[in-house]
Amino acid sequence: MPRGQTREKPRPEPRFWEGLRWGRFVFWLVAGMLLMVSTLFAWHRTEEFLIKDDRFRVSEADEFAGQSPNLVLEGIHYASTAQIRHIFAEDFGRSLYLAPIIERRRQLLAIDWVEDATVAKIWPKTLKVTIRERVPVAFVHLPPTSREGGWHFALIDADGYILRPRVAAKFTLPVLTGIRETEPLYDRKARVHRVLNMLRDIGSLAGQVSEINVADPNNLVIAEHVGDSVLNLMIGEENYAERLQNFLANYDQVKARRPDATTLDLRIDGQITAVGEGIHAQ
Repeated sequence: MPRGQTREKPRPEPRFWEGLRWGRFVFWLVAGMLLMVSTLFAWHRTEEFLIKDDRFRVSEADEFAGQSPNLVLEGIHYASTAQIRHIFAEDFGRSLYLAPIIERRRQLLAIDWVEDATVAKIWPKTLKVTIRERVPVAFVHLPPTSREGGWHFALIDADGYILRPRVAAKFTLPVLTGIRETEPLYDRKARVHRVLNMLRDIGSLAGQVSEINVADPNNLVIAEHVGDSVLNLMIGEENYAERLQNFLANYDQVKARRPDATTLDLRIDGQITAVGEGIHAQ
């Protein structure tokens, strides 16, 4: 810097500009608060309109002989429609806006036949319910319970869910014994999967199987129709087709030696053992 010159001190910013900045800040703050309040007020009025206006009211079932036209059900064949409609009873007579569809779906999934469900609001006032039902894979012969006095039949799906049809239905399915409704679901599922694997393995021979005892999933016992007789065959947990074919190929020999035998053990490959006597098939 040349001699005789002094460095200029920065001029302080005029108070006018500083005040202007604060004024803008206050303006936008107030504008934002007004916008928020007006938005909340508008939403409140809109919500009030959706709740109170009759155009959004789901018709009560009593007005239409127990069935509301504003509850549309799809995909139901064996599940109880009355049970499903009962779940939506609280929604009849009030606005569609208030229907808690997530909660309603959770309630639907608690019904035995319902594997999956969707609940949708169709404006202005319709609830649409789409059901995917469970698929039975076998009959199950259940022991007596406190609720049902004697032995009784039901259906079971691949995941071990016990199903009771509410309408007349015809199923051509094998019968399982050795399953209890009180046992854990994962145990029932494991037993059913073992049976399904066995049926796939024996293929066309499954048509002769009338009943499968799964009390011990590591030793399936099948009731096999052979001529006029029904024999109990202990088939184990593997090589089902090979063991069953070996039995059929050597049944005449077995019958000749033990005509009174009703239970045969096939668990040792290449060997058929009647109760109390071994019969070796070559």
